[in-house]
Amino acid sequence: MIQFRGFLRFWVFVGVALYYLVPILIRAAFRGDDLPYALRRRRVWAVKCSQLVGVRIDVDEPPAVEGPALYVSNHRSYYDPVAVLRDVEALPVAKAEVSGWPFIGFAARSTGVMWVIRENRESRKQTVEAIEDTLNEGHSVLIYPEGTTHTELKSMPFRQGAFRVAAALGTPVIPIAIEYSRPEDAWIGSSTFIPHFLTVFGRRRIYIKMRYGAPLTDTDPERLLQRTQEWIDAQVREMRKQWFEEEGFWENRY
Repeated sequence: MIQFRGFLRFWVFVGVALYYLVPILIRAAFRGDDLPYALRRRRVWAVKCSQLVGVRIDVDEPPAVEGPALYVSNHRSYYDPVAVLRDVEALPVAKAEVSGWPFIGFAARSTGVMWVIRENRESRKQTVEAIEDTLNEGHSVLIYPEGTTHTELKSMPFRQGAFRVAAALGTPVIPIAIEYSRPEDAWIGSSTFIPHFLTVFGRRRIYIKMRYGAPLTDTDPERLLQRTQEWIDAQVREMRKQWFEEEGFWENRY
């Protein structure tokens, strides 16, 4: 039953993505690129997708900001951006491998995702420049500065590039903390996408806690990074404690 439900939800995920995102390409073909339209439609897709594949998110409202912001989150799963993009309109930075994934890569490319080869220094430099250009154009950006997914209580070292941009431009950083109810929901190690999706989304419900912090600004990029990371780590500890008390799946260690 679990595998059947997971298989069904995979095709629901694909079908909903096609329904909401193909019109973006059709519109672009006849009228040219329309990023605001693409972001609005993607946001509706993220909401509908979460509802239809059994995801339930305990989340507070993101803070209101004037102008673009840099959204910074810890990283657990390929589903993290979908959860965030239900709430905010931002252009995510994603690892370049995702661009080749069936359907997901197509959906990402059509809505302004920026790609980075994390192991390539020149690619990282170009991505930082793209982040700066995007913020200067008035669009928000979503980043995962750890560069990988994991289940550790404390976040991994953050790359500083985007924080240098935010500090120089005076762009507010909005920290985001995310935690799933079960350790196996995280997509880590050698696990491949489709088998992991079928297992996790084969369960009746997938529960996520997510918290948005107040906007942070600082002219010192190192201090801005540290303040962001400390806030995220504190929230993850609190959510992990809550999940242990509510579900008992995480270790009693926080």
